[in-house]
Order: sequence, then C-alpha cells, then structure tokens
Amino acid sequence: MPRWTDEQWQAIEKSGSNILVSAGAGSGKTAVLSERVIYKIEHGIHVNELLILTFTKAAAGEMKERIRKSIKKGIPDNPALAKELELIDQAYITTFDSFALSVVKK
Repeated sequence: MPRWTDEQWQAIEKSGSNILVSAGAGSGKTAVLSERVIYKIEHGIHVNELLILTFTKAAAGEMKERIRKSIKKGIPDNPALAKELELIDQAYITTFDSFALSVVKK
C-alpha cells in the first residue's frame, strides 16, 4: 500500500460531496482516484453508482484496470467484492468529453 500524503488521504476519504483532484503529471492522481473508488466500495457504494471522469481515454482505461485489480485482490478478504467485478464494466469511468457527449445525445 502506498504512503499517502495528507492531501492525498483527504481526497481519498472525503465524503458528502464531489471532489476535483488537480495536480501535475506523475503526482499520483490516478492512484489516488482509484484508491478513492475502492474506499467508497468498501463503505457500501457500488462502483456503478459512481461517476469517474478523467481527461484522457488512457487515464480512464488505466483507472478502470487499477480498480478491477484492487477489487480482485480484495475478494479473498471480502467475498462481497465479487459483485463489484460484475458491475465494473457498467461503471461510468470515462473522459469529460465522452460524458458530455452522452448527456447531449440523451
């Protein structure tokens, strides 16, 4: 498990509101947001109930795979996480552009 800074840990565990994580390249944004999703799942929110937006398709894909890997890793200790593996492909983990286009289309 990585050692999080105070600011990163705040982004991971903050609840009751939306958050925006903004930081420079290589600062751990994807890792922090992925950990935030796992934290939310462990506290009763299903992965397909979250809206997770990034700027690039690569970042969205990486985040989805990190989340998938973390869920698989946690299943032996928490078998209820197996359901989240079924839901991850329905989760809205995408780019701002793709999300905005889907809203316009609807």
